[in-house]
Amino acid sequence: MLELADYNHKTVAMDSPSKELHTRLKRYLSRLLRRAEDVEDIAQESFLKVLEAGSKGEIRYPKAYLYRTARNLAFNSLARKSNTVVDSIEDFLDPDVIHQSTALEDDVAAQRRFELFCRAAAELPEQCRRVLILRKVYGFSQQEVAEQLNISISTVEKHLAKGMVRCSQYMANHGDGAGVGVAKPLRKQQ
Repeated sequence: MLELADYNHKTVAMDSPSKELHTRLKRYLSRLLRRAEDVEDIAQESFLKVLEAGSKGEIRYPKAYLYRTARNLAFNSLARKSNTVVDSIEDFLDPDVIHQSTALEDDVAAQRRFELFCRAAAELPEQCRRVLILRKVYGFSQQEVAEQLNISISTVEKHLAKGMVRCSQYMANHGDGAGVGVAKPLRKQQ
């Protein structure tokens, strides 16, 4: 049996079996800890704690005490690292940060869709483009568009339908799969 301390004189006697014990302890700790540096650090700290406790009083089962100390130190180390990781992750999961980045991404995507819509609208015939812009951008009613452009409501509806389909096709073909909320026509437009 290995004695880590001489209890009568309160001195520590480390001998050759301690190297074997140190190797076994490191093997035990390597099952709990991933990094070799952590294993070595915890093993050394465990020996120091046991030697310190042995100098203060009798330890009935020093080997068991050593392994229990090593296990507790390993768990404490893992808990500290786990808390550090959780704290770091929680910093990234701050709702304000997530909301801001999501809002920014949404703003950029909306800006790109709007630019694509503007290019699509620029490709429309003039009267069709006017109807579409007054109705969809400025929010005029069909009646108001008809009065503004001095055309019938039926003509407004036809230009609006034609403009929406063409814009949707343009946007689908040039980078926006969502289009402007109009399904792709089943047949080719003339």
